[in-house]
Amino acid sequence: MSKKNKSVSSYSSDSEELVRMLKVLGAVVLIFAAFYFTFAVINGEIRFGKKAKEEVEIQNVEILAGEIFNRPIDSYYVLMYDFDSDESIQAAGLYDLYNGVDGTKKIYVVDLGKKFSSSYVTDKDSEIKVTDIDSLKVKGPILIKVENGKGVSYSLGLQNIEKTLFNK
Repeated sequence: MSKKNKSVSSYSSDSEELVRMLKVLGAVVLIFAAFYFTFAVINGEIRFGKKAKEEVEIQNVEILAGEIFNRPIDSYYVLMYDFDSDESIQAAGLYDLYNGVDGTKKIYVVDLGKKFSSSYVTDKDSEIKVTDIDSLKVKGPILIKVENGKGVSYSLGLQNIEKTLFNK
């Protein structure tokens, strides 16, 4: 019978060790959960009480190339350039400067690098017939002035775009 007792006591000590290990593991998980919860409350990830109303800002500045002549206002500019090009920082700077001036026309931007714009991009010179979307072919940065759904003027290149926007 001594062999049976050793076997039972061995089994008993293994299960006690497993229970002890599970308790330690549970304690570690609870500690990590407490730290996470504490930092989540501190960072504002978790809030109690009334939810603060967050203003939703809808980005309606960047449009697709196919939408440049159908905006809901009568007169505006469309600045078209590749957001990943070398000229993108200058073009974005012109946009920001122009937008910062009170009383200016609305200006939309189009990313020529997007796949949706690929049918309007050309390696040849830009098409200057910008009265409708079908005739639009753009090589580089261009500013189109749109009035009543038709392109009435354009400026090619960043220097000409700057002159047009700031009347230089």
